[in-house]
Amino acid sequence: MIPVELAGVTRFVQRSTVRYVEAQGDYARLHTGQNSHLVRIPLSTLEERWRDAGFTRIHRSTLVALQHVDEMRVDSGRCAVRVGDDWLPVSRRHTRELRDLLVRSTSLR
Repeated sequence: MIPVELAGVTRFVQRSTVRYVEAQGDYARLHTGQNSHLVRIPLSTLEERWRDAGFTRIHRSTLVALQHVDEMRVDSGRCAVRVGDDWLPVSRRHTRELRDLLVRSTSLR
């Protein structure tokens, strides 16, 4: 559970509902199926803590939950993944590792 504060109310978001995370300065925006939540924690810290839960970096500013990746597409040398209705760019640096992780994670299901 991740505590998220909004207007004096603290709600708790389950990590399993987080589809991807975007860096926003020293903050991170957690995207779930319905909402997004801003939390005061660096992306690098989440990457380290959530790696074993199936999150991986796909861009310098984005982490994605492998279980929520619906599609991976490479077009003209550019790679992107679809998570729900959102298309997220994958940097060239992370493309091969992501493809390997997705193949391994789907073969284990």
